[in-house]
Order: sequence, then C-alpha cells, then structure tokens
Amino acid sequence: MSTLRRDHTAGAVVLLAPDGERHTLVHGDVLGRLWSAALHINDGRVSECHAMISTRGAELQLLGLRGRFRVGGEVRREVDLKPGQHIELAPGVWVTVEAVHPPSALLALEAPGMPRVVVTGVASLVGGERPAVRPGWNADADGQIWPTGEGWMRSGPHAPEPVDDGSTWSVAGTTFRAVLQVGAQPTADDRIHGDRLRIVAHYDAAHVHLADGRSLVLSGLCARLVSELVAVGQPIGWEALAAELWGPLETSVLRKRFDMQLSRLRHKLRAVGVRTNLVIADGTGLVQLVLGPDDVAEDAS
Repeated sequence: MSTLRRDHTAGAVVLLAPDGERHTLVHGDVLGRLWSAALHINDGRVSECHAMISTRGAELQLLGLRGRFRVGGEVRREVDLKPGQHIELAPGVWVTVEAVHPPSALLALEAPGMPRVVVTGVASLVGGERPAVRPGWNADADGQIWPTGEGWMRSGPHAPEPVDDGSTWSVAGTTFRAVLQVGAQPTADDRIHGDRLRIVAHYDAAHVHLADGRSLVLSGLCARLVSELVAVGQPIGWEALAAELWGPLETSVLRKRFDMQLSRLRHKLRAVGVRTNLVIADGTGLVQLVLGPDDVAEDAS
C-alpha cells in the first residue's frame, strides 16, 4: 500500500453536527443515518449514506451519495467546503463547516519534456515523444493513475501497483516520476518577491508586519513553529522541529501533527494576504523560512 497518505495528511474538515457536537472528517468519511458513518446523524430524513468527504487536489469537497443537500438555498450534488458554510442535508437538518484544513501534500508527476503536473484525481498517462497527463480514465491511454483514499495506485503490467514519493516507472518508453509536492498548488500570491515583511519572533508569539501597516499576530504552536525557524536561521529537518514542538513521540504521530500545524499556519497567512510559501517543506525532509530580498526576521525570544 502506498505511504503517501500515512506520511502526509490528506486534509480534514471540522463540522458542527445537528446535535452541537464537533466532528473532524477526512477523505472517504461518510455522513449519514447508518450507525457506522463517521458522522452518524440519527434522523429519518437523512439517507443511510447521505454524503461523503472527498479530497480533490487542494480542495475538500462534500459529495452527495444517496442524498442531495442545499447550500445557499441551491440543491447540490457536490460543493467545495469553506469555513462558515451552512449545509442543509435534509429539510431542517443542518451541518456547519467550522474549519477546513487543506492537504499539506499533493501528488505531482514529472516526465522528460513535460512540466510537472499535479494530479487531482483519476488520470490517464500518455508516453512517447509528447508525454502528457490527462484527466479521467481513458482505456486507450498508455497508463492510468488513481487515488484510493490511502494513497495512489497506477496500472501495472499484471495488476495495479502502489505509487510513492519518488516512484518511477516506464509508460510507452517514457519514464514518469511521482513527486510529493508539499503545500497547496502555487498561486500568483505564492512568490518570494512581494511586499516587504518584518517578522518578530517572541517564541510563544510571533508578529508578521506587512508593508501596508497591518500585522498578523500568531500564537501557540503556529508562533513557536515560526520562532524556531527564525532562531535557527537555516533549513532544519522536519522531525527535529516537530520534536521541539511536541516532544519525543512516534514519527507517524509527529508527522501528522506537523503537517496539520503547517496547514493551519498557511491558512492564517493566506487569510491576510501573506504568501503561503513563507514557510516551506522542500520535499527532502527540510523545513525553512523563505525570506524575500527585503524581508526582515528578528529573534526577540
């Protein structure tokens, strides 16, 4: 089985259920009347398997299964989940999206003569002189790749084979390579050059001052993560950094906590317009604070 899902969180959503309880759901979790549903809703108006959480690239979605739902008064079969949404699963039965933690790592494919392509779902592979990754399943393609909820699989000569970070395989004479791309898909705001930032790290608090006079105040683990990077002043292994934040725990536990914390930090940065690649994990196990040419970081701890 692929280790991509086990080593890097695939994202999560926090929902407020009709009974007032909060539930954290991940890819593949079902909402419904069935007792075994991840979010069990004991109401006859809700289908047994009403809807499911699904990760699609950098987004988390709610997909209707045996039932539909309403968002903003509109009947939907699927919707990208955003904090603050009120979703009516059935007449008078509501859930509220309190938080969305996007995936901290996406699968991308590389091949000679082809730019890196982020794979967001089932895709078909074309080899040869013009290699390509095309969305959807095409039986006539040279190969296919698809998510399982626990990782990724690809078509093999005899049976499906798992895909891990760094996996390589030949498709019609072309070598494809899987790369775990840490962080959300880059946007126009994710650039090193931009408005000047001044970061003042106090360990249990960190202030990110923007050029327009606004400031982002970080506290708790987000502040400690940034403060540790400012104090070190160079790339550091993610496991060593995570151990500073949570102490000596099992590697798998540290990885999950670190990925979730990095996702929360990026969400806070994005909310105020700060580029989310201010803190990056480079895919080789190192984490670093990426400062632009005019940025300043001060260790005031």
